[in-house]
Amino acid sequence: MFTDAVLNGTMTAWMAPLLPSQKAFYLYLLAALVIAGGSYVYFSYREETARPEGISKGFLGYVFDPKVWLHRSAKQDYMFFALNGLIYYGIIAQLLIFGHILFGAFGGGLEAIFGVRDAPVFLPTPLTAAAYTLAVLLAIDLAVWTTHYLQHKVEVLWQFHQVHHSAEVLTPATVYRMHPVDLLFTGLATIGLMGLATAGFTYMTQTKPSELTVMNVNAGIFAFYLIGYNLRHSQIWLSYPRWLSYILISPAQHQIHHSIDRKHWDRNMGLIFAFWDWVFGTLYVPKGYEKLEYGISRDEPNPFGSVTEIYLKPFRMAWGVMRPRAPRRTALLALIAFSTAGVVLMQPGHSANTAPQSPHLEDMTWTEVAAALEAGVTTVIVPTGGTEQNGPHMILGKHNYIVRQASGEIAARLGDTLVAPVIAYVPEGNTGHHPSGHMRWPGTLSLPEPVFEDLLEHTARSLATHGFTRILFIGDSLGNQWAQARVARRLTKEWADSGVLVLHVGDYYDANGQKAALLQDGYSVAQIGQHAGLRDTSELLYVAPNGIRATPVAPPPGADAGYDGAPGLATAELGRRLLELKIEAALLQIRTALGQG
Repeated sequence: MFTDAVLNGTMTAWMAPLLPSQKAFYLYLLAALVIAGGSYVYFSYREETARPEGISKGFLGYVFDPKVWLHRSAKQDYMFFALNGLIYYGIIAQLLIFGHILFGAFGGGLEAIFGVRDAPVFLPTPLTAAAYTLAVLLAIDLAVWTTHYLQHKVEVLWQFHQVHHSAEVLTPATVYRMHPVDLLFTGLATIGLMGLATAGFTYMTQTKPSELTVMNVNAGIFAFYLIGYNLRHSQIWLSYPRWLSYILISPAQHQIHHSIDRKHWDRNMGLIFAFWDWVFGTLYVPKGYEKLEYGISRDEPNPFGSVTEIYLKPFRMAWGVMRPRAPRRTALLALIAFSTAGVVLMQPGHSANTAPQSPHLEDMTWTEVAAALEAGVTTVIVPTGGTEQNGPHMILGKHNYIVRQASGEIAARLGDTLVAPVIAYVPEGNTGHHPSGHMRWPGTLSLPEPVFEDLLEHTARSLATHGFTRILFIGDSLGNQWAQARVARRLTKEWADSGVLVLHVGDYYDANGQKAALLQDGYSVAQIGQHAGLRDTSELLYVAPNGIRATPVAPPPGADAGYDGAPGLATAELGRRLLELKIEAALLQIRTALGQG
């Protein structure tokens, strides 16, 4: 019996072009082709700078561009479609047959809360059928939006969901590029909400509800598939009027969801309706055509070298997130030693004989630390920086000097707080024959994410061993934030009974208001930049001016200079103001977390 179910599920998946219940039904594909023709005609009359590149190749070249359809990533999609027909639709989907159990449970719950009904609230009519059809549509869409949001925000779930985002080109087959674990998670939520909707209508009408269908498919789903669903995963740009884009997700909005561009990350999570994204602040409505690149990141768009890796690698990556942290013995001790020994201050007047009044552990003797603990100083900051390229005009250790200065100031204002040595070795990209991230530039030093987490964890354990009960992670670089948050949550949970709190002070980096302040001052987004631009350069000019090169060594011909924005507009005074914003954001978060205001 199970074998028959597996075969039926597999054949249903493989016969998708012949079945109206499947996304790849031939009628939906033909409709998408017609709409693509409209897109081609529309853009053919637009200026060349405002239209997709493929328009110049003619209609067939625009729709069936060989560079897209024969791309290595597209070939992975085709293979994945065939294998998932067996692995997911044939086997794992059989685990989702308990919908009737949920329906019964929800029905029993409604009767327990509101009592057993002797008569229906309203009789089944075409109007109730229409209402039920819409309720099913909303239940499916809310389930998809919720699970999709969690897949982006929960680290373990992301390891499986990134399979879908690893597509470097989009074709209608990309919709099937979903890891079975991803599909199972979404399927469970969808069946649950659909069961709730069905139980609710059954309770109100005292009979099994009927929905409006076309070819035995929910009429709303049928219409959704018919009006260009298959263009969502394609190079065909189709956006809706701005007002409609707040109600329905257009193909262009979903393509934006796949974009590598940071401003598009975690946007447009909805399947059909856009108002979930609108309400929860994840909606992105394009103002016009946007040229997009697809994948997980620009440095490594597709980390899966084969279909086998697509299936198996997410399990290894998920285990890397969840696994218990074992000590790495000698290697870890060496990393700790290296990371705490390499920050040589460039500030005027610094000396190895800094007075004991300094809040920095590296400037104190062990007896001075013991005396501070005895006096009730139990809060300590663990600053993390990095050793990465910052353009030809700024030194590799930028983050280390900035975060050391900021941490010292934060400690002084908090009072009774010490500062651990800056951790200067952090994740900066892949090493080896295919370097990514900042590792593409000489001088950058990088750790794998799990090693960095171990480094943070054992730094915190060291401090907790000596009696510190408030351990604050403050990171000056984007790549440090996720590991700090994970380690802080894990250790705080582990030490809940002992009263030790480990806090990731993310507002220092993520919610400091710097960009808004600069925009208000009249600087443009382009002038502000993202990396080694106006902000970073100004901060280092204030903290360690010797770290800025007046006459930089020019990069080799054709090389990426490694920065954006307008660092030439930087000033030390601007750096003072910007650093103050980071310090204030950190203090507010810390004091709130510690119940001090």
